[in-house]
Amino acid sequence: MLVEIRVANENDINRLKEFLGQANVNADGVDTIVDNFILMEDSKGNLVATLGIERLMKDGLLRSLVMSPKLDQTQILSLFKGISALAKEKELENLYLATNKHASVEFFTMLGFGKVEAEQLPEHLKESQHLQYLLEDVDNSIFMKSSIA
Repeated sequence: MLVEIRVANENDINRLKEFLGQANVNADGVDTIVDNFILMEDSKGNLVATLGIERLMKDGLLRSLVMSPKLDQTQILSLFKGISALAKEKELENLYLATNKHASVEFFTMLGFGKVEAEQLPEHLKESQHLQYLLEDVDNSIFMKSSIA
């Protein structure tokens, strides 16, 4: 499947919210940070993946990762390369993510992320409602960090 990766814009808000909603992923706040989302579309313009960054000072928290099961590893890798390029363009210094899927830790490690303990997360990240939810309501969350080079 041929795909195109691009940064979302205001024209994408409704379809991005719908795509996230179909995957039962919280779309709160998408309107205000839509240009912090990467979209992956197939050759017909259908969304097949998205990944966003919630900016907190010079750090970014990855959120709203939704992918079609049709994607292969190369396409998933391209999605993460796209989000890293966007983070660099936005002059972020670090990207953080949380997962409760232990099987994905190895994949994220290959992408340059390393584990960090919740106590090591910067205080300003804890202002994020998304991170507060992860800390309070999601069991077995694993936090990871990658520095933007």
